Amino acid sequence: MCFIDNEIMVSDHSRERIKERGIKIDTSLLTESYIKSLPYYTDRGCYKYLDAKKQLVYYIRKCKHTLQLETIIKTNPIQMLRNLCDAYVMRCRTHYHKQNQCIYCEKWDFKMICRDNIFGTCKRNNNCKYNHVNVFGNSYLHET
Repeated sequence: MCFIDNEIMVSDHSRERIKERGIKIDTSLLTESYIKSLPYYTDRGCYKYLDAKKQLVYYIRKCKHTLQLETIIKTNPIQMLRNLCDAYVMRCRTHYHKQNQCIYCEKWDFKMICRDNIFGTCKRNNNCKYNHVNVFGNSYLHET
């Protein structure tokens, strides 16, 4: 059974997991427009939306005419970075490569991202040989 919280259906399973994992979140704030503003990637028919600021991954499925939150997990900054890299590279390969463009693959190669920058400790600035990406800001991936 699902309950509708604003525009997102929240399954009983996800409510149990939120409680079990001690995740502090008000599901009434999870609107469809908020979820769709986040970067995502797909895995076996499930959309994994990445909320880098809250370090959460929302597992969403389409349920009739709305979205349903299936479950939610808490990550750490490095796990979130890896998920974001997967999302950006997947988007690039499935969308931009078809247009003979590559705009994310090199920038979002996990091995080439400055971890110090992610934690705000990189002192090399422009001399850094690694990519500086805005993980916790508003540089999110959107549909075009």
